[in-house]
Amino acid sequence: MSITTPPKDFSTMFLDMNSFFASVEQQVQPTLRGRAIGVAPYTGATGCIIAASKEAKARGIKIGLVGEAKKLVPEIKIIEARPALYMIYHKEIKKVIESFTPYFTPLSIDEFKIQLTRQDQNEFSAIQLAQKLKTAIRERVGDSLSCSIGIGPSTFLAKMAGERKKPDGLTVVTLNNLKQFYSPLKLTDITGINWRLEMHLKNFGINSPSDLFNLPVGELVRTLNHAGRLWYFRLRGYEVDEFVVKNKTIGHSHVLAPEFRTRDGAIAVLKKLIFKAGYRIRAENLQAGGVAVSVGFLEGGGFHQSKKFPAFADNQSFWQNVAELLKNCSWRRRPIYLAVSAFNLIRPIGDQINIFADIEKSKAVSRALDEINDEFGADTVFAASMFNSRISAPDRIPFGMPRYDIKHC
Repeated sequence: MSITTPPKDFSTMFLDMNSFFASVEQQVQPTLRGRAIGVAPYTGATGCIIAASKEAKARGIKIGLVGEAKKLVPEIKIIEARPALYMIYHKEIKKVIESFTPYFTPLSIDEFKIQLTRQDQNEFSAIQLAQKLKTAIRERVGDSLSCSIGIGPSTFLAKMAGERKKPDGLTVVTLNNLKQFYSPLKLTDITGINWRLEMHLKNFGINSPSDLFNLPVGELVRTLNHAGRLWYFRLRGYEVDEFVVKNKTIGHSHVLAPEFRTRDGAIAVLKKLIFKAGYRIRAENLQAGGVAVSVGFLEGGGFHQSKKFPAFADNQSFWQNVAELLKNCSWRRRPIYLAVSAFNLIRPIGDQINIFADIEKSKAVSRALDEINDEFGADTVFAASMFNSRISAPDRIPFGMPRYDIKHC
């Protein structure tokens, strides 16, 4: 992360799988090829589509409610998400990339950053490598899979370039053509600019990426404070960002099926979400110092609270902390959406013994359950209170939704 190192063309490649989850389903189910399909953890009308096939996107389907998608495209096929399957394909794609270069980093389940070596930092070699990767993924992993690739002086610009042509695109952005590259774009086409930042910029007369790019650094600092300085260098190809791939929080959310839209049903599912999140905390050798819980209601409105707690990693403490927050929740309406997360994550040095014996017992039980489920498969052993909800809240996509976060903006 430096503004003292001048950027170089053809330094970074960004590979983004197109409609990844939907394309994997089309790969393993040939009858789905060429059809509009959506992938959702829950396939009912109130479920949320997390991925749409290229054919569905061409007809205006985006991430959103299943019911809304069916109104737009009545014949759309909704497929229940299968995270384990997508993870298998993710690993196969990693093998393909690794066969060409060891200098790559997965940024999510369907996005990869590739640092180009000195010998590949030229137009011919970089494009040739990108084309070889595209061909190898189709031939070795699946002919229904395609990817868009961007090549640029930095991860930010390579990501931006990859977004320009989808599906199956290949775009190069160089330091000499930045003005032309930004010219046709809207502010929200820029990675890291959401509608709030767009409104802020427009209040200062900055109406396009070209306006942003042409501002001197002092003007940007007056407009955006310290972030303005980073934006000045970011837009010019300097590698000034830390691209965050580690979790700041660990949690899960779920849209409740109709049979679980009661207080007892919601709590049963919530315990499963806690069980899953607790497993991830321990798998990463972390402890959490706070929890947050949200409940959305079918009739509208919702409940949300968060609070710091003494550091924990066991399931019992996690649930007790959430239960304390839920004392303030009114259950007069029907719950439809749940979310729970642990925050203030730390990695302790050594295994500190808690002075309370029941917490030490809970830690031991949690670790034992993890070992059994690792050996024999998820949900081989689970808490009795999860019995009725054991088939709900299936595993989601590993690494969470694809993400590309920029610090300091």
